[in-house]
Amino acid sequence: MNQKILNHYNESLRVYKLLNNNLSKIEEISKFLLKIIKKKKNVFVYGNGGSFSDSSHFVGELTATYEKKNRKPLPFYLLASNNAAVTAWSNDFNFIDYSKRELSAYAKKGDCLILLSTSGGNFKNKQSLNLIKLAKYCGKNKIYLLSLLGKGGGELKKYSNKYIIIPSNNTGSIQEAHKMILHSVCAFMDYSF
Repeated sequence: MNQKILNHYNESLRVYKLLNNNLSKIEEISKFLLKIIKKKKNVFVYGNGGSFSDSSHFVGELTATYEKKNRKPLPFYLLASNNAAVTAWSNDFNFIDYSKRELSAYAKKGDCLILLSTSGGNFKNKQSLNLIKLAKYCGKNKIYLLSLLGKGGGELKKYSNKYIIIPSNNTGSIQEAHKMILHSVCAFMDYSF
């Protein structure tokens, strides 16, 4: 067996087992999101790179269907999904500010933003600076911030109302754990409506 494959597999299994320590947090986040939706508020979701793809997948499960095919669509929105706007702003100004600009156009007090980040953001390493700007915006504008993080949580844990940190430095294993959490939220939402 190739050692790299075995190492990744073993790290992912270790992380999955540790998710048991976060089951109450996953339930708490699920119930919090249900409360937000019942108040007729919106939930925005965002991440960079693979976390953007996972955000898109999550939003798709909740606006379309997950397991329960007759569940109503839920008000979850993927930030930065308009490629024309993202590339225009990035070309004319800079990428770091775009997602905050878009959120400011749509989000209202009491809405919620879910951020996915394997690094949690880091000023020194210039990681996920756009997510840090989003997090600060949420705090100033009374938008709830839920974050799924890795690698110790970085800067984002300071700004988040609720967060789960995946105890790993392996990006792939962190993303896989985030997906398991997101699918757990989808299962909860399916049977809450």
